[in-house]
Amino acid sequence: MIFNDMEEVRRHLKIGIPLPCYFIGGADDQRKRAILNKIVSMTTEGGTGFDNHRFSGNVSADTVADAAFEITFGGGRRCVVCEDIPFGSMGENEYKKYEQLITEVCDLGGSTVLVFFFAVIDTEAKKDSKAKISAKKNYIESLKKIIDKSGGGVIKCETPTAAELGTLIEKTCSKYHCSIHRDLCAYMIERCGNDSALLINEARKVAEYKGQGIISKEDIDLMTCATPDAKVFDLSAKIAARDRTGAFFVLGELKEMGESASLIINILSSAYIDMFRAKAARSCGKTKNDISADWPKSYPKPRQFLIDKALNAQSRYSSKSLLLCLDILLDAEQRLKSTGANEDIILDETVAKLFSVK
Repeated sequence: MIFNDMEEVRRHLKIGIPLPCYFIGGADDQRKRAILNKIVSMTTEGGTGFDNHRFSGNVSADTVADAAFEITFGGGRRCVVCEDIPFGSMGENEYKKYEQLITEVCDLGGSTVLVFFFAVIDTEAKKDSKAKISAKKNYIESLKKIIDKSGGGVIKCETPTAAELGTLIEKTCSKYHCSIHRDLCAYMIERCGNDSALLINEARKVAEYKGQGIISKEDIDLMTCATPDAKVFDLSAKIAARDRTGAFFVLGELKEMGESASLIINILSSAYIDMFRAKAARSCGKTKNDISADWPKSYPKPRQFLIDKALNAQSRYSSKSLLLCLDILLDAEQRLKSTGANEDIILDETVAKLFSVK
């Protein structure tokens, strides 16, 4: 069974009867971990019993099979979790053993639940040869097919889109008899990040504070915690707007949050890189979609609002000014790594130098 969306997964988990085998992968680690924990809790005393086995890394199919077919202490289900098995470096004979194991486990009728969990599928992609990478992808796809064919479940947890996260926020607020405008959902994602579990919790806090009615931006600012990324991008916006007082106030907040100078410089550099890319794209007639396509890893769907911010802010700078700002930030990074100077002083000086760029 291939689960097409998270709603299908939720309905399946609510029933409480696990399938004999699962594939769990994708980019959303929070969702993957939550689903894994739920499956384990449905099998062996919440995952703490003697019949719960976990393997990680390079483990043979024979070892996993021994755990899958052993006699249970409690007479219930066995649960065997295999995390990040390196199929890319696995020989064909060993992989065939895994396929046979999946078939035999599924034939047991549910007395054993076998879970293949992938935190990162392509962990060795940079080190592998092209042939190995190709084989790895083939093995992963073959694994999903045999699990589906044998009566197991294939779950792929991709990072939610901004639209999906917005819907999640709206539904959470509605449970507490509150409503929220879609543009404020986008603001909350920018402010709090795109972790679905965190957003649910932040939306719940705001709705409980509001009690009922329409949630405002002031409610969100009062009750939610901004991520360091959001604070630093706010800092870059204050600098671009020549708001010296506001910029140093935000900088003080970041210090109070305990954020390191190197992290602040790193995120601030990202903001100026975004502006430089936007400036270059605008100069040659490229659009937001073009920027997203050119740098897909920098701007996944939930974070494409960064492109909008960069396109708006870049007009305040010339290309030469942006290069000067990047030089200032590079110098700050090098000073933080190579000197014993006070980090707070370096950070304050860097922000002051950015204001000096016209």
